[in-house]
Amino acid sequence: MDDIRPKRELGVWPANSDAVQAFLDVTTQFTRLAMPDSSIRVTGLNYPGAQAAWQLAGVDMTPDLFAQVQMIERGALAEWNGN
Repeated sequence: MDDIRPKRELGVWPANSDAVQAFLDVTTQFTRLAMPDSSIRVTGLNYPGAQAAWQLAGVDMTPDLFAQVQMIERGALAEWNGN
């Protein structure tokens, strides 16, 4: 019997690969705050900087792709900030 599951490449479903790549394109654009206890808190993407990075990378940022990137961003923030 043939495997009817969608194929994955490097652990990312093809339907998510554009969003993951767009997220990786802007990982240098996260805003970080130094906290009084010497920890670092990540507050989210600097959207103007991210927009410039996507433009320079040739990413066609659609509303749907942006929503997918924001979903990845929320997950990353929760992980980085221990939530």
